[in-house]
Amino acid sequence: MTAAKAGVAPSRRLSRPAKAALALLCVLLAAAAAAVACACSQHQDEKVHLLLKVPRTGHEVVFDDSLTQIDQVVSMMADDFEADYGKADVDIEVEVFEQNQYDSAIEESFDTPRSPDLLYGDYFNMSTYIHSGRVVPLDDVAQGDVRDGIYGYLWNMSTVDGKVYMMPYLARQNVLAYSKPLFSQAGLDDYMRDGEISAWSIDEWTHVLDALAQSLPDGAFPMMMYAGSSQGDTHIMTLMRSFGSEFFDEDGHFDLSAPEGVAALRWIQDGVARGWYPPHSENLEIEDCSSLFRGGQLAIYMVNNASIGRYGDEIGLVNFPGPDEGGCATTFISGFEVFDNGDPEKVQVAKDFLSYVYSSDELMSYAAGAIPASISVAERYRGDIEAFDLFLENQDNVVDFTGNNPDTRAVREVFYGCIRDLLVGTTTPEEAAKAIDERCNKAIDEGVAASELHD
Repeated sequence: MTAAKAGVAPSRRLSRPAKAALALLCVLLAAAAAAVACACSQHQDEKVHLLLKVPRTGHEVVFDDSLTQIDQVVSMMADDFEADYGKADVDIEVEVFEQNQYDSAIEESFDTPRSPDLLYGDYFNMSTYIHSGRVVPLDDVAQGDVRDGIYGYLWNMSTVDGKVYMMPYLARQNVLAYSKPLFSQAGLDDYMRDGEISAWSIDEWTHVLDALAQSLPDGAFPMMMYAGSSQGDTHIMTLMRSFGSEFFDEDGHFDLSAPEGVAALRWIQDGVARGWYPPHSENLEIEDCSSLFRGGQLAIYMVNNASIGRYGDEIGLVNFPGPDEGGCATTFISGFEVFDNGDPEKVQVAKDFLSYVYSSDELMSYAAGAIPASISVAERYRGDIEAFDLFLENQDNVVDFTGNNPDTRAVREVFYGCIRDLLVGTTTPEEAAKAIDERCNKAIDEGVAASELHD
């Protein structure tokens, strides 16, 4: 019996062309399905890539001797965040650059694939970028317990026009150190004090430097001085307060042509002929003076609370000469910025990274070695951080060396050249003061005119 007779619909056989067409259709549908599945898979597996740049900077942690550089701490933060972040698959690339390469590492990379999404660095270098309009406000990160848990003076230095643009992680207070062995050789034992940051009048400073110049052996020198580049020039700026100069006027412009500023410049220039500095100091870098100090060939050099431990009992501490009895010190703050490179998702993930770090007591504790930004971390480790209480008490003598101008880096590029001319003797103190005021204030005004803040 045929199928038709049994009441079953007969099968419909396809012609060869129809079969071929159907086969092609099946292949196309399968390929389309695979493409959709692949696209979905790629979308799910796609990483949010953040580039975090950090200058090569020595860093010690009181509870972990294995850490010697700040980028190790930053990499640890990145690894923890990548593992714990649940909103996206994140990859944070940590790139280390040299301290003297901020321009090439940051500004020259803008609008390229190597433009940073995050930057960790020193405020006096980072603050310039805020005025490029690329650094985003972080008030949504710096709120609640995060804000309350950080020292208030650090927020003051992190804020521009009422908005937070930088997140403080640690601070270093800078003073001067003197070599006890070289002071003893020069008969200056009466000036040496343990357990304090001393302060000397300008007359005492002059006596000390003259005594060192007359007594030190060949190859040893009284005090640091350098003008080979802008590196370390903030310490030279601090010396200019030695005769009572406020350095800046009420509008934040340089005011070294005032009598107090000229007197300080004359004191510095006179030191060349009196043998206070290494020969041809106009060509030296701060690192050259650091090497001399470490080698026992320099009697007075800049240190901070994070570096004094490497010298043991061989040094004593003294503030920079200043207008008040306490002298002057400076504070360098280091922390984070977030850059907007045109990808809102990256900006948000970068902010989430900072929220993660600043909400983690463990990650914040790795600042203990310098002065931690976190109050709770500072209190927990204050007994382990070298001379913590000593530097905390000296906070009243800290002066602002930036004036909150919008282009600190441009100012510094002008400043050190003026100091070089002063040390060589091609300008008088009056001419140097005028040149510094005119050139630095021009850079400040140009920075103000070009300033653009991110909304």
